[in-house]
Amino acid sequence: MNGKVERVNQSLVTRLKCKINSSSTKVPWTKLLETVTNEYNLTPHSITKYPPACLQVRALPYDSPIGQNSYYEHVNEARNLALQRTIDYHNKNKIRYDARFVDRKFNRGDLVVYEEFYYPNTRKLSPPFSGPYGIIK
Repeated sequence: MNGKVERVNQSLVTRLKCKINSSSTKVPWTKLLETVTNEYNLTPHSITKYPPACLQVRALPYDSPIGQNSYYEHVNEARNLALQRTIDYHNKNKIRYDARFVDRKFNRGDLVVYEEFYYPNTRKLSPPFSGPYGIIK
């Protein structure tokens, strides 16, 4: 799966949960999805410092009270800056991950367990691991 899409979906689900739980009346999530998606697209992201709508459609989908040109740089410059910030953030995360990563060596006959990832057709309460399995090669 595409990690970026999964991350956006995670953010949207989190926002939906907040909207549903903060509402005093029962509103179906399908009615809130458009509002949540618009809020997501209009909120500057912590890494890029720009709202996705600005980077996608070259302009904010609303009238800015301070004037669009006085706050957001030219769209190509903004996109390049957002891309560089994203790459920098990715590199910092890679350094942090690599510092804690431990390379495991397995030998024939070792017993291992397999992490069962959550898929739509699996149950939420099913065991997180299966096994043990023996290493044969």
